[in-house]
Amino acid sequence: MAFPSPGSGVYDAATMRLCSPTSIALVSTALVLFVPLGAQSADGPAASQGITIVATPAVGAEAVSITGNAPAAYPVEAKLYAKFSRDLPTVYLSRRSVPTDANGRYNVTLPIASAFFRNAIVTVVVQSLPAGPSARASIIVSAPNIPAPPDDIPPSVR
Repeated sequence: MAFPSPGSGVYDAATMRLCSPTSIALVSTALVLFVPLGAQSADGPAASQGITIVATPAVGAEAVSITGNAPAAYPVEAKLYAKFSRDLPTVYLSRRSVPTDANGRYNVTLPIASAFFRNAIVTVVVQSLPAGPSARASIIVSAPNIPAPPDDIPPSVR
């Protein structure tokens, strides 16, 4: 979880708790100690291939569409984070496991629930499992639809 800047905590919206760097380090150490040695190996095919990501706002929904390439036949994990202000901590929105096809492509649309504020920065981090390479992309939250005629200023008002 190296996404947040050093010294700052990450607010986990799902559990409504602030995760401090100390608790993140403790959990990371526990994972290293209890994960089987075979799962920690970096020699497998997942470690030899990179991962790509393209994140775009989903038209007509409060969601982000994520596409990209990853090691074939390995799932990827997509995590969403949001920044609303420099005065608020980074908010952990969601996490979802996404399968890749035989060619290593993945495609998913994830809701950005609780990050509906315009101009919020939503960052998507996609990581190949287990503990493979990762990539990230960001979008700025805007209106879910393109302007419609009622949104336009009438010529008589201009």
